Amino acid sequence: MTQTHTQIAVIGGGASGMTAAYTAARAGTQVTLLERLPRVGKKLLLTGNGRCNLGNIHRELNHYHGSLPQAAQILAQTDPEAFFRRLGVCCRTDPEGRMYPMSNTAASVLDGLRFACDDQGVQTCCDAQVTGMRRDKGGFLLTTPQGVLHAKRVIFSAGGYAAPNCGTDGTAMALLRGLGHPVHTPQPALCPIRTDPAAVKALKGIRVHAAVSAILGSKCLRQETGELQFADGTLSGICVFQLSGLAAQYGSKLTVSVDLLPEWSREEAYSTLSELHTKRRKLSLEELLTGMLPKRLGQVLLRRITDAPLTEPASCLSPGQLQQTAQLLKALPFPVTGTAPWQAAQVTMGGIPGSALTDTLESRICPGLYITGEATDLYGDCGGYNLMWAWASGICAGKAAAGSLHRKEHNS
Repeated sequence: MTQTHTQIAVIGGGASGMTAAYTAARAGTQVTLLERLPRVGKKLLLTGNGRCNLGNIHRELNHYHGSLPQAAQILAQTDPEAFFRRLGVCCRTDPEGRMYPMSNTAASVLDGLRFACDDQGVQTCCDAQVTGMRRDKGGFLLTTPQGVLHAKRVIFSAGGYAAPNCGTDGTAMALLRGLGHPVHTPQPALCPIRTDPAAVKALKGIRVHAAVSAILGSKCLRQETGELQFADGTLSGICVFQLSGLAAQYGSKLTVSVDLLPEWSREEAYSTLSELHTKRRKLSLEELLTGMLPKRLGQVLLRRITDAPLTEPASCLSPGQLQQTAQLLKALPFPVTGTAPWQAAQVTMGGIPGSALTDTLESRICPGLYITGEATDLYGDCGGYNLMWAWASGICAGKAAAGSLHRKEHNS
């Protein structure tokens, strides 16, 4: 089998991989980028519904979850707007701190990265899935359909398991396991949360503004507010996505509580409901919550309170049932049965833990190997945080890999 040589091989042509390749090449090293698909950046094109929410001005570590404390320093050193301006991609920031390309298209971000890699002489090899990686004297041997590539340094940027149709199906993680790396169990994150299908069957397609809370026992672990979407056996929407990591972690021990009137206190909800009850005593039960909730949602809520036909007059509700209705308006519970599958997940929860990596993302188990992006045990909230980590980790690993080669050459 043909054997070729490069100074740095980057496995994975996604956001962090292209960033690492460009950064290392810009530092004066020979770089080969290996992508398993026919083209680089497929997943990047899907981000932000095609608009590419590429970062956030808020870089605090509390927006991230996992086991990489070193990420705080790496993120603090990264300015995505300055990075992309260097690539010719101008950005804007919305009032919530989310950053987008001025073109409002992910394609322009991908093009900027592609052009920059080409300009720095990165050799991009597509349809080049790495099926084997082992240590060799002076570096690593990578097996691909095109032959064996010898690299003095390797940057692993092959992603995790989320969005497998984009090439990130987790098979590449076997390369890291084969070299002895520990892997925190990968699970879907930033995805819908599965619940009892019967609990949402009548609600499919309804969207409401709500506050959703992850409840463990009597403790609220996290609350998010936004548009809640009821789907086929799942709860969805960005506010739900933010809780999905907790759903993956705690499973059926967790309950999602939905506040359908987040602007009101429980007392205000009860007072308003009492007024409606008085005004609509002669109307049917199914009309009691008209103007407060979508009709089907109101019907589902009332069916949790009473067995009476919804054609009965609203006056049939007792004071106690009226109080229960107000309570459900502020805390409608849905059991958690898990998360949506990998196909519906935006990112991977789990991966290589921080204890196995240095402050420059170099492997402690296998020096000379650097690990970036979703392959690490770190994922961010919705809002550009995951692409922020992709750029930051790619820049960090690219600089470090190139720097280690320069130091070695200088010392020799």
